[in-house]
Amino acid sequence: MTADGAGGASTTPTRHAVLRDRSTWLTYVQVGLFGYFLYSFGPTIALLRDETGTTRAVASLHGTAMAIGSVAVGLSVPWVVRLLGRGRMMRLGSVLVAVGLAIYVTGGALGLTLLGILVAATGGTFSLVGANAFMPDHQDRGPATPQAMSEMHAFGAVMGLLGPLAVGAAVALAWGWRPALVAGAVAYLTLELVRGRRVHDFDGRYGADGDAHPPNERFTRTFWLALLVFTCSAGLEFSLTFWGSDLVRDRAGLGDAAAAAAIATIVGGLAIGRVVGSQVVARFDSEKVLSNSFALSVVGFAIAWLSTNAAVMLIGLLVTGLGMGLQSPLGIGRAVRAAGAQVDRGAGLTSVAAGAASGAAPFALGALADAVGVHTAFLIVPLLGVAGAVLVRLAPVGFDEQPPA
Repeated sequence: MTADGAGGASTTPTRHAVLRDRSTWLTYVQVGLFGYFLYSFGPTIALLRDETGTTRAVASLHGTAMAIGSVAVGLSVPWVVRLLGRGRMMRLGSVLVAVGLAIYVTGGALGLTLLGILVAATGGTFSLVGANAFMPDHQDRGPATPQAMSEMHAFGAVMGLLGPLAVGAAVALAWGWRPALVAGAVAYLTLELVRGRRVHDFDGRYGADGDAHPPNERFTRTFWLALLVFTCSAGLEFSLTFWGSDLVRDRAGLGDAAAAAAIATIVGGLAIGRVVGSQVVARFDSEKVLSNSFALSVVGFAIAWLSTNAAVMLIGLLVTGLGMGLQSPLGIGRAVRAAGAQVDRGAGLTSVAAGAASGAAPFALGALADAVGVHTAFLIVPLLGVAGAVLVRLAPVGFDEQPPA
């Protein structure tokens, strides 16, 4: 079975040990810090909007700024890898996140907060794309890849769980939301101190200086459909993490601190889904697991959307997060597999897809909410879930059974 999904081989993985060395663990932590940054940033949008008195559509421009950074990085990754190497690119990402968050928390004007999140998103995307390319490469893109990707993104969800809790706790203590993001910036810089000089450990098979895979070779139809599946999952996730707290405030009447912390139920579901799911995909067909995860997220969201009771809404959001847990790691992993030898370019295009989703979906939801209300606007979420499930069934992606030459 080739990496582009051609042929009729089964997509069910056999049991295969995940390589967990120092490079693996540091990559897990870097993705974990990205999760903290992402999920702590999301609830601050509504709080920043309250401070500045802007509309939801204007506040959603922060998601657009994040999208611009993600798209720019995603398109430039093959050339950046050639220039710096994948390891140095991941280090640059950590530094840019710290700088961007410093700008975001100190700038009160819209232009400065947009600049801060643009810089932070650019750095976060460099580090995440590097990790998403490195991990399948490190696992020889074989049957252990889905488990390794799930474990890595489980770190993102588990550490991301701390983000909204930190924001909610800081607000409850009357410190404001900013200290929670400062903590993330410090953690990124600490990671680079621990990494030390061994950045070339992260270059791997395809990520070294002078990487020779063709930057403009045409991708298969399977790759583009796999990328579209990931776009659906990213749009679903960003919509809920950006505006989920507003939905809970609107429907259940929770206060700012409680609503911000409520996003932890979604992220908690993500964490549980990825931790448990990393074992599930080691035993069952990852394609069926992925399509069923979309169905579960739709069911969970329906529970939350139909209720006005805070407890029931939080249970629904938890179930939604459980369903969403495996969507990103499996979606990214299958897109990278379908990219064949163009590992970094394929991983970079997942960043483009995430950027498009993070900009378009929350902005559309925010603008629609200004026009018809938050509750109705959130019907975008189940539409994305259904589309993702259908696309997985239409275009399955297989595995390399042998390490690529």
